[in-house]
Amino acid sequence: MVPLKAPTAWPAGVTARFLTLAGELLADADVTVDVSVDDIQANARCTACGAKSASYGYSDTARQWAQTHAAHCRALPRPAA
Repeated sequence: MVPLKAPTAWPAGVTARFLTLAGELLADADVTVDVSVDDIQANARCTACGAKSASYGYSDTARQWAQTHAAHCRALPRPAA
């Protein structure tokens, strides 16, 4: 088993992170779905495929979506040029 690469610092505003299936298979802790919350809504965004979810007000909807998406996402992030 390949050890998990240490993650970089969480982006500003991120309140939860979920490792995607691809991140687990690649042992890359930066292939995640990130959840952030502001005054209006909760947002989730996959760093690999770019899929997004938003829910108005504070609720667990974005967090639940993030966890479910992360468990199935096999997308690889676009490499830096």
